[in-house]
Amino acid sequence: MVNLQLIPNLVQTNFPDVQEEVMKNPVFYGDYALTDPLEDSEDPRLYEDLGDYESVKDKMEKMLEAYNYEVKPMNLVLFNDALEHLTRIHRIIRFPRGCALLVGYGGSGKQSLTRLATFVAGYDVFTIKLTRNYKEEDFREDLRTLYKEVVTKPRTFMFTDSHVANESFLELINNILTIGMVPALFADDEKEGVAQPLDDEIKRNKLPDTKEFKWPYFIDRCRENLHIVLAMSPAGDTLRVRCRNFPGLVSNTNIDWFFAWPADALAAVATHFLSEIDIDTELRQPITDHIVLIHQSVQ
Repeated sequence: MVNLQLIPNLVQTNFPDVQEEVMKNPVFYGDYALTDPLEDSEDPRLYEDLGDYESVKDKMEKMLEAYNYEVKPMNLVLFNDALEHLTRIHRIIRFPRGCALLVGYGGSGKQSLTRLATFVAGYDVFTIKLTRNYKEEDFREDLRTLYKEVVTKPRTFMFTDSHVANESFLELINNILTIGMVPALFADDEKEGVAQPLDDEIKRNKLPDTKEFKWPYFIDRCRENLHIVLAMSPAGDTLRVRCRNFPGLVSNTNIDWFFAWPADALAAVATHFLSEIDIDTELRQPITDHIVLIHQSVQ
């Protein structure tokens, strides 16, 4: 049987002076408290306690407003569960080589939160655009473009289950996650030109200026800057089979499960969309409660 009081009792016994701070709920940690994604600052970000839900929500609403102005409008309701997922995704992609597997049904907010988290991190999102005859060679060409970008600055590569036009795409993703590069993605005569943006850095640090050194150095740099975020649905057996066939999807990513939104989250969304509708004050709460009830009982 799990003893839920074990940690609180140990903290109370050994660290009574900081018990209240240590055991507070929620626990939000990240490095975006003092961040402005619109400013190119070289100052290191401080990884710190971000405060309570209200503090994080105020900060993220400002970030969302900036995103809507700078990138494109995105109607996103930042309830408590969304703030937790948003902070988690941001923390993952801020680490070198940080990649994520977001598991949740369609409409749970995986893609929207990834876009906002990427904006807060100061990166750009890279996705593929499927066309009627989009094949593996087209996907490889998109990956070549991606590698030419991540050699100089970080990028979030968002890949969803709707992008899997062919299962071979996941084999390439698996290669990137496990070894950092798709075999034979670049021809030998292309490699020197692709790695050229690192020449000044290599000379400045007095590193070997040879082909044998440059290419592994290029791959390491790309691995640090490339953050793959896989947004997948757990419906059916598809994801389970894919994870067995391509183990890098699990072993080389941080998994974030998007469970069904709780009642307070559904109420927050309903309140947000009803705010622009003219409703009698005494009816607003009952209508909100009714919307939540319908959403929870429709399945």
